[in-house]
Amino acid sequence: MSLWNEPKSHPNKLLSDHLQRVGGLCQNNLSSKKINFTDYLDVNLLEAIAYLIGVAHDFGKSTSYFQEYLAEKDEVKKAKLKNKNETHHGFISALFTYYIVKQYLIEKNVLNEKYNQYLPVISFLVVKRHHGNLNNILDEVIDFDKNGEEILLKQVEAIDFSSINSIYQKLFNSINFQYDCIEFKKTLLETNAVYIYNKLDRYEKKYVLDLSRSEKKLVSNLDEEDTLFFYFLTIFLYSLLLDADKVDAADLKEIERVDIDKNIVDEYIKHNFKVTPKKEEKINSIRNTIYKKVATDSLNDLNLNEDKILSLNVPTGTGKTLSSLSFALKLRKKIEKEYGFKARIIYSLPYLSIIDQNYSVFEDVFKLSSKGNQPTSNILLKHHHLSDITYTSNNRNKEFENVLPAEINKDLLLIEGWNSEIIVTTFVQFFHSLITNKNKSIRKFHNMINSIIILDEVQAIPHYYWLLLNKMVKFLAAKFNTYFIFITATQPLLFNEKDGEIKPLIKNKEEYFNSLDRVELVLNLETICLADFKLILQKDLLENPHKNFLIVLNTIKSSKEIYNSIKGMNLANNKNYYLSTDLVPKIRLKRIEKIKRKTKARKIVVSTQLIEAGVDLDVDVVYRDFAPLDSINQVAGRCNRNFGQKRGIVKIFTLKQEEGKKEFYKFIYDSFIISKTRDIFKEFENKIISEKEFLKLSNLYFDKVSSGKSDDKSIEILKEVKNLNFEEISKFKLIESEYQKVDIFVELNEHAEEVYRKYQNIKEIKNLWDRKNEFLKIRKDFYDYVISIPYQYAGDFIENKEGIAKSIFPKISKEEIKQDFYYEMETGFKRSEDVSEGERGSLIF
Repeated sequence: MSLWNEPKSHPNKLLSDHLQRVGGLCQNNLSSKKINFTDYLDVNLLEAIAYLIGVAHDFGKSTSYFQEYLAEKDEVKKAKLKNKNETHHGFISALFTYYIVKQYLIEKNVLNEKYNQYLPVISFLVVKRHHGNLNNILDEVIDFDKNGEEILLKQVEAIDFSSINSIYQKLFNSINFQYDCIEFKKTLLETNAVYIYNKLDRYEKKYVLDLSRSEKKLVSNLDEEDTLFFYFLTIFLYSLLLDADKVDAADLKEIERVDIDKNIVDEYIKHNFKVTPKKEEKINSIRNTIYKKVATDSLNDLNLNEDKILSLNVPTGTGKTLSSLSFALKLRKKIEKEYGFKARIIYSLPYLSIIDQNYSVFEDVFKLSSKGNQPTSNILLKHHHLSDITYTSNNRNKEFENVLPAEINKDLLLIEGWNSEIIVTTFVQFFHSLITNKNKSIRKFHNMINSIIILDEVQAIPHYYWLLLNKMVKFLAAKFNTYFIFITATQPLLFNEKDGEIKPLIKNKEEYFNSLDRVELVLNLETICLADFKLILQKDLLENPHKNFLIVLNTIKSSKEIYNSIKGMNLANNKNYYLSTDLVPKIRLKRIEKIKRKTKARKIVVSTQLIEAGVDLDVDVVYRDFAPLDSINQVAGRCNRNFGQKRGIVKIFTLKQEEGKKEFYKFIYDSFIISKTRDIFKEFENKIISEKEFLKLSNLYFDKVSSGKSDDKSIEILKEVKNLNFEEISKFKLIESEYQKVDIFVELNEHAEEVYRKYQNIKEIKNLWDRKNEFLKIRKDFYDYVISIPYQYAGDFIENKEGIAKSIFPKISKEEIKQDFYYEMETGFKRSEDVSEGERGSLIF
């Protein structure tokens, strides 16, 4: 075969080179992991299987159909060739993979071992879907038709087997495997007789019988196997292939792993907290004690082989973020010393509103250690749907504006692959990479194992997924040497501490809860109307002119009504702030930053739930519409956070619009957790609850939730996971959206106007990839001005009764805002209908 006739995988890449590099990357990436699979199969064997998957995954590109498509210069003709079934390479490549994996196991005399026998069909699935999403494994082995058979035969005839054989002999030699590709051709052409009741019924292709009979019988037994192993094995191999394939196709250079000084947080704290204001002496003393016990003492008591699921359960405002980062860096160094691998640190949070805040803290830590230089992306990375798409490393710094579309794709690949030492991300990014069938999400899975995963504000995980999370985390910890740190002030019972399922980093946590007396909780459980609530609030505001207030409501409508009521009071020396998702994200974040700054003027903040978790805010008085206990505990953490001289007050009310209407909390919260909260509070009715009792309250609450919760959703998903029913797994949603929404762009200012103009120009670009790449350049700026509005309020932006928006992103123009239509600068989108709804999950993404 001459160089000029040798098939290509991509326009400028020989197929043989691509297969060799992908196979090598799959094998090397697997061999770099420390995994405990001795109960299932030999890891050295698995490395060879990963290599075979890598070298076989694009076998089908050797057809003349694919080569003709690749060589075509005319875009119209090329598009037609691409859509021809004969050009598609997934199925024939999957069959090739299936048979060479099977033959390799036969040669090693291990095919019939319990877990090894599943390797050929799992390899088949992984390769067949490497350009799509994973499908139910049972469907994949029975879904054949005559049309597909004819296409396959055409593809077989369109391959120069003598030439492709010479490529594969070299590839197979590296693992001492001998296989003649002509045997694969014979297998695909072979037809066998099918008898029913000893009578000839029909003739079937051998490959159809192998899959639809032998493999069907095998995968039908997955239910009896009752293990998570096959699921994690599948997504592990799939992840290795996807990443290797994309890395080589994009000609990405390997990002070198780098060391991080384990003491950088210690140095940061010494530098930034030399002087403590007198009023903060007590809380800072507690923070320092907790930091020392977590970041230093707890590590000495850690058994790396046994202690892989850990908890940090301390009061709000006591420095959990820096303590956990410092501990993770020191744990990483201990792992490297004892086990020989560098563990990535994945810091995951539920709310977008606090991701930027925590990421900024981490940035400051690294800036100090690097004399003011911004940490590069290979060290510290932020990843969510609105984050930047520029990836930097020491040898890869560039100006974003000057990069080519191909470079944008490279940046995106590196970011989405989590090629960094520390990744700050959302719960949805994390959990939807763990429980999914999506190609794009699973690709990063191999970088999630052998890591240290910090799950902050873990109480945000719905109780009906506790069992699911428990089982998956325990498997990842035990078999993939992955370490978990669960952080919260209100520890939900995901794991049983008494049974040793989780190890606390703070042994005497009661001591710290008991030492705090920053706030008191005042309960008003009887339902009152919003009009009466206004009078109570107004009286309090007038009687306490020097105190900062935070009022948290359950619905956007009620929050706006209260805000406008306060605004109408015209209080002296007063600054009012409003927060909800009706404001564009850019304004929300700016407003939060303003609220956090110290001012002479008294602050009154009216907000929905988006303020309550993690936002570093400190007020004197909190008013909160009734909510689950963990939400109340979180908002209490915004009150007298730094231990002021006077105790803060958190007042709980149960609000409704007017007589005859239902309470606002019923619009947004699960009735089960609300009922458990009310049960707990009945024991404290007409009493003032001090902060010292918060831990007791939380323990009682989570005991009741744990004993009364339904595990049906978890059990259902676990069943689909164990049976490799990936289509059903794809239905998993960490946050269930209860409202149909319409995304609207708000042309708030000249910058927004310019961004939308760019977006309109991008829509005119005909080539899909060029259009996508151009949008990626403006994506972050664009979504800074996008709000999601419930369908019932978006009538003017909807085309017809089917609820189709007038464009992908309808807009509210600058002119409309000037004329007081649709959007108001202080409170955001203007709602006209009399419908109440909340914001549960609106920031979890």
